[in-house]
Amino acid sequence: MDTPEELHLRFAETESPVETHAIRNWRGVSVQFSRLKLPTEYEFQWDGNCHYLAHHDLILADGEMEVLGEKPIAAKDLRDKMTYVPKGQTINGWAAPADRMNAFTVVSFDPAAMEEELAAEFNGPNPVPHIYFQDVELGATMRKLARMMGDERKPASKAYAETLGLTAALEMFRLSHEATSQIFTAGRLTAAQIRLLHDYIDQNLAQDIGLDELASLCGLTRFHFARAFKASFGEPPYQYLMRKRIELARQLLLTTKHPVAEIAAATGFNGASQFGRAFRDLVGQSPLAFRRNA
Repeated sequence: MDTPEELHLRFAETESPVETHAIRNWRGVSVQFSRLKLPTEYEFQWDGNCHYLAHHDLILADGEMEVLGEKPIAAKDLRDKMTYVPKGQTINGWAAPADRMNAFTVVSFDPAAMEEELAAEFNGPNPVPHIYFQDVELGATMRKLARMMGDERKPASKAYAETLGLTAALEMFRLSHEATSQIFTAGRLTAAQIRLLHDYIDQNLAQDIGLDELASLCGLTRFHFARAFKASFGEPPYQYLMRKRIELARQLLLTTKHPVAEIAAATGFNGASQFGRAFRDLVGQSPLAFRRNA
C-alpha cells in the first residue's frame, strides 16, 4: 500500500470534534484510529480499494450504515462490535454519537501486497461482508491496536505495531474462510537464519527495526517469520528487540557517562521518556537510579 487508506468523515459542525486521529502504514496494511470528543453528527464513507475491518467503541443516538447494494443497517450500541467489508465494495452512512468518548479503529489491507501471507495461509470462497459481529481473538487484537494508536505519549515500536496490524488482517481472513481454512504451523528458524538475525539486530539497535525487514532477511513472509521467530527465540520479535535494547542500555549506563537522552537515542528509543518507561518496566527502576545504585 503506497498511501494509507482512510475512512472519510464529514462533520455537521465546522469545527472537527476529533480529539485523536492517527494513521500508520506498512506494506499491505494500514491502521487508522479516531477518538471523537463531542457528540456531533457526522457522515462517513469508505471507497473499496482495500479490504476494510473496523472495531467500534461507539454508542449512537441514531445512525445507519449501508454497504452499497445492500439494505441499510441501523444500530446504537456498537461497543466491541466489528465490521468487515471485502475489497471492491463501498460503505456509506451517518451517525449521531451519544455524549461520551467514542472511538473506532480501522484496519485496511490489500491482499495483492500481502499475497505470500494469504496464499500460504488460506483457501476458500470469496469473502463476504460481516456487519456488527464479535469474535474473541480478533476483538482482543483490535483493542490492542486501539490502545497503541490512541496512546500519543508512548508510541509503539514499528515491529509491534506492524505485527498487530498484520495479525488483525490474517485473523479476519481466518474468520471469513474458517469453514475450509487450515492454518499452517510454522517450524523453527535455521541456525544460519538465527545467526543472521543476531548480527543484524545487534548492528541496528539504534534503528526502528520493522517486521518486514527481519522477515526479508530470512526469506520468509512476515506471518511465518513471526511464528518461527517465537518458536526459536521463545518470545515475539518486538519483545526480543526491547530486551536487547535494554541490555545495551544497561551496559552504556554502567560503562559510560553519556546522558540518558544520548543512551535512549543509541538504543533505538524515541526520546528519554519512552526509554525511561521501557527501562522501568523491564529493570524495575529508572535509568538514573540504576546508574546511581550500580
